[in-house]
Amino acid sequence: MLALLKFLPRVLLSRAFGRLAGCRRPRWFARLSIALFHGLYPRIDLSEAARGKPSEYGSLQDFFTRELAPGARTVGHSSMVAPSDGAFGESGEIRSGTVFQAKGVPYSVSDFLQDADLAHELELGAFATIYLAPWNYHRVHHPVSGNLVGARHIPGDLWPVNRSAVEGIPGLFVRNERAWVAVRNEHGLAVAVLVGAYNVGSIRLSDCPQPMGNLRGGWTPAQPVPVRAGNLLGVFEMGSTVVVLVDRGMRKAAAGLAWPLAGASVRMGRSLPFPP
Repeated sequence: MLALLKFLPRVLLSRAFGRLAGCRRPRWFARLSIALFHGLYPRIDLSEAARGKPSEYGSLQDFFTRELAPGARTVGHSSMVAPSDGAFGESGEIRSGTVFQAKGVPYSVSDFLQDADLAHELELGAFATIYLAPWNYHRVHHPVSGNLVGARHIPGDLWPVNRSAVEGIPGLFVRNERAWVAVRNEHGLAVAVLVGAYNVGSIRLSDCPQPMGNLRGGWTPAQPVPVRAGNLLGVFEMGSTVVVLVDRGMRKAAAGLAWPLAGASVRMGRSLPFPP
């Protein structure tokens, strides 16, 4: 599959799929696409969704980006919570400006964020990666409370982020399209990065005033924007990966006993601790 994708227009095909998934007319096509997708991924759980029946959704995209019912999740009272559902990938310390997308496959924090100053501030902090499967809830929430102080959209390629791609394509996360939001509080700095992937129609950030495709060079609000852990941060229109990076102060505040275990499932709102 990866060999074939080398020769295909990945971004163009992904955008086209995103537009197709967003079609609401004809109605029979929207219903059929939802039914086929739900049949392909029977693990999709609508019991927590605000709309509990597939017939209540207007398009496959609407179904994929479904919202939770009020009160469906309890956001923990810890200093940091998981921003999304999914499964943990690599986690660890940020050292020498480097983190890992897989064992033995490093990438540069500065290149990833396209911000050398921010990367320097995160040195000796921590990172955690969460992979979202097609059946997961695909809205992403703020992992910490504080003030939103900046955001950036970084155009890029749209390679898949499955295991074979993550282990086999060096710097995959640095190649793919991505968007990040930085939040500060009394403990320090947290940066949540939404990484695009093949067949991701787009990434939407909730607090940014411009569409991601029109945002160039980053965005700094005139005044810090208050957010709370568990507030909506953004939406994957078709799913991908979230990487959370924190500085030393935030890492210390979220101290736990061990790094998140790769492969373990995670739910939005639960505590996300890092060893001090």
